[in-house]
Amino acid sequence: MQQTEIILFWMTVFVYVVAFCVHVFGFVRGSTRTDTYVMRLIWAGMVLHTATALARWVAAGHAPVTDTYELNLIGTWFTVLIFVVFERLKKIDRSIALVVTPLVFLVLGHGIMSRSAPIPMGPAYQSPWLVVHVIFAWLSFGCFAIAFGAAVFLLIKERFPEWQPISKVPDITGLDLAGYRFIVLGFINHAVMLVSGAIWAKKLWGHYWSWDVLEIWSLITFLFYAFYLHARSFLGWRMKRAAWLTVLGFVVLSISFWGVQWFSPTARPGHEWNEGNGSVVTKEELPKTVMEK
Repeated sequence: MQQTEIILFWMTVFVYVVAFCVHVFGFVRGSTRTDTYVMRLIWAGMVLHTATALARWVAAGHAPVTDTYELNLIGTWFTVLIFVVFERLKKIDRSIALVVTPLVFLVLGHGIMSRSAPIPMGPAYQSPWLVVHVIFAWLSFGCFAIAFGAAVFLLIKERFPEWQPISKVPDITGLDLAGYRFIVLGFINHAVMLVSGAIWAKKLWGHYWSWDVLEIWSLITFLFYAFYLHARSFLGWRMKRAAWLTVLGFVVLSISFWGVQWFSPTARPGHEWNEGNGSVVTKEELPKTVMEK
């Protein structure tokens, strides 16, 4: 099964890369003929992506939510799912795929570098609150990623309004509104992620919050997007200002998910529990992409 999973994984990455290259080719040429092929490729990648996640699920005997590879695998799946669903509903433009697809295959590439053999889920992970926590963490990431894509195109269109390839992208008012809507949706998902993670932590360590680095960055991300919503509603920061805030917010979000483990690999000191097999698992061994606990 592991060999099948690896084959499916690289097929998934390949299809996403091809979709991105085809999209770039059509975009630079200012042609819309490739859009249909791009969406077909993304849907094909989604099917292969689903098969990869299911293969991992079967091999591990549990939902893929226990290490960085599994979290990146399922997280990018949610990101693509959000994109294809809302594109199908005509709520976002297909051009956003130019940002979404490279993010997806880069995150998948980061995940495969830390891939390990599937192992049984220990007692610490056998909680429905963990599943809720992970699902909403990645739903928020997917929403913020799409908002980031809209912001990038808004800034490009505002800076180069006469550039021919950008002419087929929706007007900046539509991009601004789309980015705002996805940030609202991501903000709600992020709040649920924080609450469910705190409940899970309470069951494991006896307290809801421990102020470790990952928790702090998770809270910083939440407060940053809260500031975005406040600035937009009460300070009138829209269009270009809102777009720059969205870009900066995505940088903060990325630090929360991946940056902390690079710069502070011992971000979770002082917490441990017994997994039931005689070994002690420290809090450092928790998935680094789970934003807190």
